[in-house]
Amino acid sequence: MNYKKLTAVFMALGIAATCFSGCGLTEGNGGTSAPEPTKAAATAAPKATATPTPKASAVPKPTKAAAQTGAGAQSGNTGNTSSEAEKEITYINGVLTDSDEDSVTIEYGSDGDFNQTTFDISNADIQIGGNKKQGGPLAANLNLKIGYYVENGDYIAVSVYGDGSESMTPSWVDNYEMKSVSGNVRYNDDSTMTIETGSDGDFYEMTFDISSAELDIQVDEVIGVSGLRTSLNVDVNYYVKDGVNIATYVYSNGTEYFSPSQLYNMEQRNTQAEEDTQEYEESGDEDYIDEDGETFEDY
Repeated sequence: MNYKKLTAVFMALGIAATCFSGCGLTEGNGGTSAPEPTKAAATAAPKATATPTPKASAVPKPTKAAAQTGAGAQSGNTGNTSSEAEKEITYINGVLTDSDEDSVTIEYGSDGDFNQTTFDISNADIQIGGNKKQGGPLAANLNLKIGYYVENGDYIAVSVYGDGSESMTPSWVDNYEMKSVSGNVRYNDDSTMTIETGSDGDFYEMTFDISSAELDIQVDEVIGVSGLRTSLNVDVNYYVKDGVNIATYVYSNGTEYFSPSQLYNMEQRNTQAEEDTQEYEESGDEDYIDEDGETFEDY
């Protein structure tokens, strides 16, 4: 019995010694006596932190040019609206040579120096002959006054005005000698006008094509009417093409007169009557015989 107890004691001591020995090995592995890892081993097993996480700053930001483009697209529209009101508006007169829905071309100039310019009328205020229009095209040969500004080399019209009159282009008229004449209207319609002109008993008629002429007929103060009509004294600017008198401008003060031949004949009769009366008074003879051999007693 004692032997068994003694044996059990020794076995317990052995187990305890083994436990202490195992604890020592465990502490040695974590202590300074444990062998350090070789350099190759450290390279083969890198830590997780060896691959750095990308920073927020590594994400590319919008470039300055891109930012300006975006801002410009938004502020540009607002800027255009306000800047249009500040544009310097220039006015020009000319004759329309070509037109479509969004543009007109006019010719202008003088003395052989003529130019043609095309204007954008897509946003212009258009009034022709007192009537508003929405865009083109407009009739050829219209006399126009255009208010415009220049932007990026383009001519932008803000207003297009015409009184409805038409005329030949300046260069066309310049190709022919301009003439002028005054006379009394004997006949007229929408396309032609015939006047009587001349003086001192030498009277003749002239017929004009007035289909493209500017008519400037004033209102008569007495009868209160205007418009081209017979018996008006008119001043006419014209040129001759292929034997036809082409009127470009017709003016009248609106007052109706006798024709030159009628006035001349009336003046001649009055003059003759005055001369006859004077000769009779100077003679004092009841039997005075005039140049025709007739006495006043015969009347």
